[in-house]
Amino acid sequence: MHLEHPFLKKDKIEKRYYQESIIRSCKDKNSLVVLPTGIGKTIIAIGLVAQRLENYPEKKVLLLAPTKPLAEQHKKSLEDFLEYDIAKICLLTGAISPQKRKEDYESHQIVIATPQVIENDLIKSVINLNDYSIIVFDEAHRAIGNYAYTFIAKKYLSDGREGKILTALTASPGSNEDKINELCANLFIEHIEIRKENDPDIKPYVQTIDKKWIVVELTEQYKTAFGLLEKSKEKYMKSLRDAKMVFGSKISKKQLLMLQRDMMEKIRQDKNPLYFNYVSLISSLIKLNYLAEVLTTQGAVQAKQYADKLRLEQTKAVKSLFGSKDFAKALIHIEKLSERGEQHPKMDTIMELLEKHIGKNKKAIVFAQYVNTVEQIYDWLASKKGGEIRAVKFIGQRASNTQKQQMEILNKFRNDEYNVLISTSVGEEGLDIPKVDTVIFHEPIPSEIRTIQRRGRTGRQKQGSLYILITKDTIDEAYFWSSKAKEKKMHKTLKDMKNAFEANGVMKEAKKQPTVFDYYADEKKITIVADVRETQVNKKLSQLSARKNISLDVHQLKVADFILSDRLGVERKTVDDFVDSIIDKRLFEQLSALSSSFLRPVLMIEGEGDMLDLKYSRNIHPSAVMGAINSVLIDFRIPVYFTKNIDQSCELLINLAKREQVEKSRSVQLYANRKTDGCDDIQERIISSFPRINRNISMKLLDKFKSIKNIVNASLDKLVDVEGIGTLRAKKIKEVCEWERK
Repeated sequence: MHLEHPFLKKDKIEKRYYQESIIRSCKDKNSLVVLPTGIGKTIIAIGLVAQRLENYPEKKVLLLAPTKPLAEQHKKSLEDFLEYDIAKICLLTGAISPQKRKEDYESHQIVIATPQVIENDLIKSVINLNDYSIIVFDEAHRAIGNYAYTFIAKKYLSDGREGKILTALTASPGSNEDKINELCANLFIEHIEIRKENDPDIKPYVQTIDKKWIVVELTEQYKTAFGLLEKSKEKYMKSLRDAKMVFGSKISKKQLLMLQRDMMEKIRQDKNPLYFNYVSLISSLIKLNYLAEVLTTQGAVQAKQYADKLRLEQTKAVKSLFGSKDFAKALIHIEKLSERGEQHPKMDTIMELLEKHIGKNKKAIVFAQYVNTVEQIYDWLASKKGGEIRAVKFIGQRASNTQKQQMEILNKFRNDEYNVLISTSVGEEGLDIPKVDTVIFHEPIPSEIRTIQRRGRTGRQKQGSLYILITKDTIDEAYFWSSKAKEKKMHKTLKDMKNAFEANGVMKEAKKQPTVFDYYADEKKITIVADVRETQVNKKLSQLSARKNISLDVHQLKVADFILSDRLGVERKTVDDFVDSIIDKRLFEQLSALSSSFLRPVLMIEGEGDMLDLKYSRNIHPSAVMGAINSVLIDFRIPVYFTKNIDQSCELLINLAKREQVEKSRSVQLYANRKTDGCDDIQERIISSFPRINRNISMKLLDKFKSIKNIVNASLDKLVDVEGIGTLRAKKIKEVCEWERK
């Protein structure tokens, strides 16, 4: 039996009741579909796409995937299963120019793309989502916080729901109820479909996975080094216990980070030197914990690499560590282990497992948390010449590892040129590698989402094996049990949410603070010209533009970040960028260009906290920051606005644009040359045209002499008395004023 539909290829897709049921229940609702990996989420997406193509033939279809390899995989699936002209299906990534993408949107019915591409094209008004009857969000657990999925969903449904649905697919949305609620709110979910491996309707299609965890014991020298690191923690822990900041003999990384954050908040309120000492103690513990974790879960080589990086730091926390006798002894053991090339005991276990499971037509994936661990495993396997193992590394994009190379590696792995893929997290999500017999976790990970994704690489079409390596009496054990508990909680949370929704007909709303976008409902439309590099602000403004309040025009601007009228340009800087621009001396060059280009220049500084706190996190004194602000206000005569966050920055931009365009009836020009307006501005313009005189100096001259006539008639000595006018500038002014044409 096969699925039948006018837009599905005949006898191509096996008929499964649960897939038909899910497609039927999701066809008219915004739905979240949670299915185990390998059970056919893609088929459900294809079934929904076929229905929308039939019911809305004049509309288009958009399918989103977070990576290019996954997007390419979806394109192939659509071409394989849809009864449709493949010339009308296109794949769009950032490698294609915006102009070409615009043509593709217009000429293709089905678009597969990465979310960042769609987000950028929405901001630039290259794509109109009203043309689409469905958007499929693959790996939908990413729709949290600022990820592009959130922005796209809001834009898609902002002009009404008629003829539109979205479908979100994932194997693992997480265990945190607030995050699941946030995901559902961000994607406007109205309906949830969830299945587990042991549910009756999917159980016949789930391949058995033989799951085993293998406890690995450290060698004596590893144990000695680890023991010394643990011992060196004690003096820091004692100080924190004495201060009643911690209790007991152990503290987790999460607790340390929370403690560090709370202490930094106290420092912002009270510059008590004791607090700075506590921050240093906490920082030392964080670094010690990480070194111990790397040593016991990854190996001595990686631990030595981290210790070498620490040596280059000159902070109080690091100096304290290297001054500890126990820490120094631990480093000696680590260096000896590294020099001898003594690998972590997990390496031998991996080799044994691969030799046992890799044979004719059998493949394995080894997952590791860190790139340098992937390198270590690869080198270790390569050193053991002979046998059946043909390994290859699969890591994220770097200068030497492009997406094209990633796809080549996967294709060679599929085609049996390699039979062991050693991968970082890039291999966890959505990749269709059907013939993997064995998956090995080099270490457990505390994320239930990533654990499910990793595990789902095996047992897709036939029985598979899963091995998780755990170093005895280390953080590995805590991560293993944490992941199991979170996965169990995830299923319970989703089931409770589904039941509550079906009973009450409403999805619990995510907690949300009102922003500027809850206002300006019926204002006259305004235009904001924005620099293309202001991505986050442009996203917020684009969300607002969907309510017809503003028109956002995105370009690469030479001067200013935002143009709000023919005379008003705004330079936006975050607090960190403002400080950096003082240090590298960009600030005054940028402000000179701003004031030369706009009659009404504005500087906007965005960020939480007190500007004068910067000396504690940056290499600059508060007086330098205050001096720079004074110079902006007094010397350049540029008003400075301080905003706390992007919402406030957008509110300021909108208000300024409204004042200029609505109240003052001024137009907006993309490349505005500075225009004149009144005698003061005309005077400044004239004096600024003198050689070596900018607007800043012209204002100083006019402040001193009050008129152009007085400047022209002033003596050389009087001109030199003006701040910023040296002898050379003064002589040039006199030369120009007294020059007689031949």
